[in-house]
Amino acid sequence: MRNFKPGRAMTIFVVFFLPVLLFLGSWQIVRGLDKQEIWSLNNLNKSLPVMTEREALSMSFDEAVYRSVFLDGKFGEESYLLDNRLYKQEAGYEVFSVFESLNNNIYIVNRGWVSKEEFNDQEILKNSRISIEGIYSPFRRFGLNLSNETQALGWPKLVQQLDYKETVSDLGKDIKEVVIQLSAGSPGAYEPIWLPAEFKPARHYGYAVQWFGLALVLAGSYIYFGYRKEK
Repeated sequence: MRNFKPGRAMTIFVVFFLPVLLFLGSWQIVRGLDKQEIWSLNNLNKSLPVMTEREALSMSFDEAVYRSVFLDGKFGEESYLLDNRLYKQEAGYEVFSVFESLNNNIYIVNRGWVSKEEFNDQEILKNSRISIEGIYSPFRRFGLNLSNETQALGWPKLVQQLDYKETVSDLGKDIKEVVIQLSAGSPGAYEPIWLPAEFKPARHYGYAVQWFGLALVLAGSYIYFGYRKEK
């Protein structure tokens, strides 16, 4: 019987990288399960009847999230243009505007995607009473800012990232910790491109298979080289 002698260097390499590969595979499985829960909740709640604002605020967040809601009120002067948003291989903005309901609650409304050439901030009737419908969604971080961006003066503001705390600080207003994803037929709507999660669970499971596959190859190679015949 041949002795198992993989060598010190090979052993150190495997001891370091095998746990890393297993961790990455397990992490992708967990992310896939999280996304599955989000998509399942979205599919369930979006099929329920449209809520009024009063109904939405009387429910727990888990009951109201991803359901459609009617709001009566008016758009304000403030809008954020989330830059570098691609749709059909074209660069544009996702437009987030302030909306004040008749009940004096302030929301951020994602009006959808528009190309840079077609954006027109005068298309909505600011300070005029309108009715809108949209998906009641969590105020997660939108976009990604890789530098220390400072908020510009004046409206609309071009931003790389939008999150709840920074938006509250910038506006100086008590806004609801939700984003209304505006439906296509509502006043002021652009192209709706929002999804409840950026990737579906299948992509994360696919990544997990790749990481576990690499771990299996590494373990197999370690055993093979450990028992190979001496030349």
